[in-house]
Amino acid sequence: MNISLKSIGLTIYLLATTTAVLFVTPSWGAEVYLDRQCQRADDSENAFRVDFRRNIQSGGQPYWFSLARFIDGSAIFCLTQPNYTQGQLLAVKQLQNQYIREIKQESRETSFLITVAYGNGRRVPLTQFRLNLDNPLQPKLSKLREWRDSR
Repeated sequence: MNISLKSIGLTIYLLATTTAVLFVTPSWGAEVYLDRQCQRADDSENAFRVDFRRNIQSGGQPYWFSLARFIDGSAIFCLTQPNYTQGQLLAVKQLQNQYIREIKQESRETSFLITVAYGNGRRVPLTQFRLNLDNPLQPKLSKLREWRDSR
């Protein structure tokens, strides 16, 4: 096998360039920002960045359920029509403007496990909730467990 140093160098260069492009370019497009009323914002100043979004259906209507974080890490939960139109805060005061440690969609499309951290530091109280969005305009929230962060 006759491989020159020049061809090895070219291969490494192409691999490094491709890898850099893959890590720098967002795979899903530009970041989306929402204001405090869940309306799409044009820039990131005093806005919340969408970090989580799921498409859900209820009564034949499509909705986007989103979690958007402020620069300090606190989050709001929004319910919008597709493309972030007709946005409104989800009617769950216990979750709004809290530090969300984790959010996971359960096997049902409209059910989510959400862990709230009551503080943005170490050894803070945590609570896990189940959020049911079978009727997204009247969400149901149930507390599952409470504990203190051991970190």
